[in-house]
Amino acid sequence: MRWLFTVLLAAVLGGCALGPPLPPPPSGPVPDLLGTWRGNWGGAPAALLITEQTADSGYAGVFVGNYQLGGPNRPGISGVLTSTIGGEAVSARADGWVGNDATGRVLLVVRSESPAGVQWLTLTRAGGDELQGTGDSSFTWGPRGPARLTRQAR
Repeated sequence: MRWLFTVLLAAVLGGCALGPPLPPPPSGPVPDLLGTWRGNWGGAPAALLITEQTADSGYAGVFVGNYQLGGPNRPGISGVLTSTIGGEAVSARADGWVGNDATGRVLLVVRSESPAGVQWLTLTRAGGDELQGTGDSSFTWGPRGPARLTRQAR
């Protein structure tokens, strides 16, 4: 009976996460990513507005409300992702985590829950004001494929 409790507890705490794995923690200082990033994703217009950047953002663990009681932290962002869903621009809250890719470049993993389902982007910083990568959606009519966003002047 104890093994059943352990399996159920692991399932509840583990959840069913969608999307790519989180990046390794950054090896150096995290650059300023705040602002509006516009471009395309899967051949359609997209935008990422990063309104907040934090040094330690909880992405897993045990939470009571907004307070994290345990689990790992890493630099994070929050804001709004606007993507083209069914031919229309749809905006939804987005959260992301910052790290480094295998070559040491800044890597940003963004997750958003739109009204249609979950979306995620994995972007590397390609130069000062450009993010490139790929993304996917949990629903078939959502954007997927290559993404390229350029920071707009503030």
